[in-house]
Amino acid sequence: MRFPVSVMCALLFAQSTPVFAALGAAAGPAAGTPQAQTDAARAKASARVTSYSGYTVSEVVEPSGTTVREYIGTDNVVFAVSWQGPSMPNLQQLLGSYADQYVAAASEPHPGRRAVAIQSDQLVLRSGGHMRSFAGNAYVPALLPQGVTPDNIR
Repeated sequence: MRFPVSVMCALLFAQSTPVFAALGAAAGPAAGTPQAQTDAARAKASARVTSYSGYTVSEVVEPSGTTVREYIGTDNVVFAVSWQGPSMPNLQQLLGSYADQYVAAASEPHPGRRAVAIQSDQLVLRSGGHMRSFAGNAYVPALLPQGVTPDNIR
């Protein structure tokens, strides 16, 4: 049986795409669907989870080598995300409903700099880097668990 190359590429990409929850959303895929169960099993298999006082960090290394961390409160909501590695992660997926703020900030002129920074009551974001070395983090100030500071998000 032969499959077209485009079908094979799509299948390989779908299998290698890490699963993340969006910033401000519940961690993990929505329960009850077969895809959600498959995604949850895949995420558990590839994620390294570390628990701290008042929150959990789920760390996944993407196929590109970029490390993505989700910071999850005891209420199971992702209050922060961070990334570091040779390629940018899918920020649309990571930032969820906050992605539009990033797109707006990134489209503004940044003379001499490639970094993007947002500092507001709704979102704090820093993203920058250069080819093969990107890093950034974002968090929702109102969702930070008690005792967690921005310095805890790396």
